[in-house]
Amino acid sequence: MPELNTILHLTHTLMVLSVLAVIAYRDYRTHEIPDLFNLLLLALGLASLAIYTAPSIANRLLATTVIAAPMLLLATARPGSIGGGDIKLMAAAGILLGLPRVAQAAAIGIITAAAYAATLLATGKATPKNHIAFGPPLCLGIATAQLFGDKIMAMWQ
Repeated sequence: MPELNTILHLTHTLMVLSVLAVIAYRDYRTHEIPDLFNLLLLALGLASLAIYTAPSIANRLLATTVIAAPMLLLATARPGSIGGGDIKLMAAAGILLGLPRVAQAAAIGIITAAAYAATLLATGKATPKNHIAFGPPLCLGIATAQLFGDKIMAMWQ
């Protein structure tokens, strides 16, 4: 029989992936991420404090601002560039993942969004004036960092 810790880890991971899938789908369809979904991800991040010994609370709080604060500055400097839901998503991801995993998540999300946008532009399915939903690539990045963050880190050491 699996240990309780293994069951908790698996259950938590499945819940995170489920919330991320809902966020990605909703944002893709509506270009909006309701606060409730970001609060669910935040709650899972807070719950992970009881499940995982690392990262520390201080690390997670720092991770919340490292990505979300520059996104907020960009959204303020260039209205319409990044939505508030995307900023809140990455703030919640900071509590969930901590540093450096939230940086991995953001990098994967940005690269994926850029590749998707470039493909749309190259095929004529979009123009530079079109907006794409940023939530789905960010959710992909968060999921990848959640599942493979340690392996990704090990590749760079």
